[in-house]
Amino acid sequence: MARLPELVERAVQRWGLTLGAPFGVGTAAWTAPGTTGDGTPIVLKVVFPHDEAQHESTALALWHARAAVELLASDPQDWALLLRRAHPGTLLLHDGSPPEVRLAAALEVLRDLHRAPAAGSGLPLLSDVSAIWSRIATERANRWARLYQPYRADVSYGLELLSAFASPGVMPGPTVVLHGDFNPGNILLDAPGKLTPQWLAIDPKPMLGDPAFDLWPLLSQVDHPFAHPDPVAVLAPRVELASATLGIPFVRICEWAAARTVESVLWQVETWPEPARQADALADLAQARCWAQLARG
Repeated sequence: MARLPELVERAVQRWGLTLGAPFGVGTAAWTAPGTTGDGTPIVLKVVFPHDEAQHESTALALWHARAAVELLASDPQDWALLLRRAHPGTLLLHDGSPPEVRLAAALEVLRDLHRAPAAGSGLPLLSDVSAIWSRIATERANRWARLYQPYRADVSYGLELLSAFASPGVMPGPTVVLHGDFNPGNILLDAPGKLTPQWLAIDPKPMLGDPAFDLWPLLSQVDHPFAHPDPVAVLAPRVELASATLGIPFVRICEWAAARTVESVLWQVETWPEPARQADALADLAQARCWAQLARG
């Protein structure tokens, strides 16, 4: 954080930028709109160094501005990215369209992202990452077991899935370039001038692996499915649409969602040990139970 002004100034000088006021959102990067010397609208992004973001520029380059924001330049040493700016930049999360419309648009974006060539990219393997998550989540589950007794079977199911996903080749199907954090807050509308409007993904945490991995945050956050009296009835047709659009087995989408929900809850419980925050996190295990019910038919 102390070096941030220096890193921003280095980027301004390196790429000849004029910057506006920084955006007031974001927890893992500093971003600001601006222009290059020829007037190209850009966003400068300086990322807080962390493993998940290490290969962001690689994925953006692989996608060649198809279904993702365009990478104009990068400086890996400074964790700095120069991106073509999306206008108006409306978040899919706040688009106002019915959830089914937003879901269909997002699935088209994800289908394009998954078409990128994966061979030789050097991206980390989802199976390797899952092995790390499996070990850490199991340790956390043992440490906090007293807190989730009503959901013990659901946590065990999620942990079993994480362990299975850590085995290379256990999941049949293609290996694709994953976005890694495909939630509705990471999809922006780009409608510059007379060009056809399109939705573009931002902020990837890319890996190589099972395409079913990417669906959980989208399906869980496109609106509030778990606020409905019967979340399973709401989620089932949405998973069916995702399965049909992307050619991914229905069951595998639900299995990843169950596993990732459990991993996320355990991460929150460990990260924020205050009782009130832990209680809020543990309430999400009801979501894991819904995903497990869908996976098991």
